Amino acid sequence: MNDLILKEPEIFNNEKENKAFNENSNDLIKKIEGDILYVDPPYNKRQYSSNYHLLETVAKYDNPTLKGVTGLRENDKKSDYCKKNSVLKSFEDLISNAQFKHILVSYSTEGLMEVNDIEVVLKKYGKDYKMYEIEYRRFKSRETKSDDDLKELIFYIRKDM
Repeated sequence: MNDLILKEPEIFNNEKENKAFNENSNDLIKKIEGDILYVDPPYNKRQYSSNYHLLETVAKYDNPTLKGVTGLRENDKKSDYCKKNSVLKSFEDLISNAQFKHILVSYSTEGLMEVNDIEVVLKKYGKDYKMYEIEYRRFKSRETKSDDDLKELIFYIRKDM
């Protein structure tokens, strides 16, 4: 395995009070507020941390134990958004606690949550509900496969606050 070489990014002052967070979204949502919240939760049972293990290592600046041919981090964190029996409860908890005027949610038609369930939660906590469908192509290895049933969904509500 080759050494990872990181170059310092160019930093500039945008005259804003920027913040970055590294914690569970359902805990964080209770501490922040704003105008627009964009939510793009995991939609299947695969844990995201396996796909973003390199970024996790850079963010933590640690030296984790790696496993497998691709050198994945050992993962003891399992997202409730990747479990069929807990995803809807976690999603409703996030939306109910969100102190944002506008909420946008991106989700796949292949997701663990049903579209109707997402609609019910969003309408419960907001108004002006809208849903947009975007055709989505599945990418696998070296082939691109079109799937008429696969769509990316964008939901919108104006939150009752």
